[in-house]
Amino acid sequence: MPTLEGVLEVHAPQEALFDLSQDYDQRLLWDKYLRVARLEHGAEQAQKGVEAYCESRKGIGMTVRYLTYHPPTQVAMEMTKGPWVFQKFSGSWRFKPVGNSSTHVYFRYHYKPKFGWMGKLLLQPFISSLLRTDIKNRLRFFKEAVESGILDTKK
Repeated sequence: MPTLEGVLEVHAPQEALFDLSQDYDQRLLWDKYLRVARLEHGAEQAQKGVEAYCESRKGIGMTVRYLTYHPPTQVAMEMTKGPWVFQKFSGSWRFKPVGNSSTHVYFRYHYKPKFGWMGKLLLQPFISSLLRTDIKNRLRFFKEAVESGILDTKK
């Protein structure tokens, strides 16, 4: 099962970045990939066991459940319902301070396509390419929103 990861240095404190990355009230301010981002079942904040639904601007939706929630260092979630092409899908965010005012932000996907060897042979290269672009763009969107002041890191 492929694991794909990207990392960027963002000029803001670890705690603020962790909080902003998991704030569904602000998610659409920075995540230009999505048109819907919400917590499910009346949850008011992300935490272990909470489900969230995200839908891309292309109409592809996925429901995930938080497996871990460890402020201010990491979160991980797994797909509970999503695109037909995935047998399994998970993602995570990690935050590591760099000096006094910056943080390395890591964003990772781990997935298994359906259809056994045929999915691995035919779908995996295409899916990996799309997901690498998504990782790169999400990190860039997040960094730009934080460093331009669109997201308030002082909250």
